[in-house]
Amino acid sequence: KGFGLVLIIDDEMIMREMASSILHECGYTTITAENGKEGLEIFKSQKDNIKVVILDMVMPEMGGKETFIKIKEIKSTAKMLLSSGFREDERVQSVLKLGADGFLQKPYTLEKLAVAINEITQKS
Repeated sequence: KGFGLVLIIDDEMIMREMASSILHECGYTTITAENGKEGLEIFKSQKDNIKVVILDMVMPEMGGKETFIKIKEIKSTAKMLLSSGFREDERVQSVLKLGADGFLQKPYTLEKLAVAINEITQKS
């Protein structure tokens, strides 16, 4: 269980809906975006309220790495959990090295998502 606002940025509607449903069950409020550009606009307007961003790595228009960098330019302390259907490869590693807070392979379970979000929110 947790609380706070989570921004889910993923181009797959089913993943946005699933993550949102899981997080609501765990006590969080969510906002969703279908691509990096939309997610960035939401983040700009809600940056002080968003506790964690779940960020898909592979999206059209603006990919995960570019979105990650732009969010960090807005708020350097933003907490972000990377997500991808691909394994933890060099693209993921490069963003983890830039300061992402974790990685979650898709598809994920309720338990894995809840634990990952909880671990990130507990970091100081």
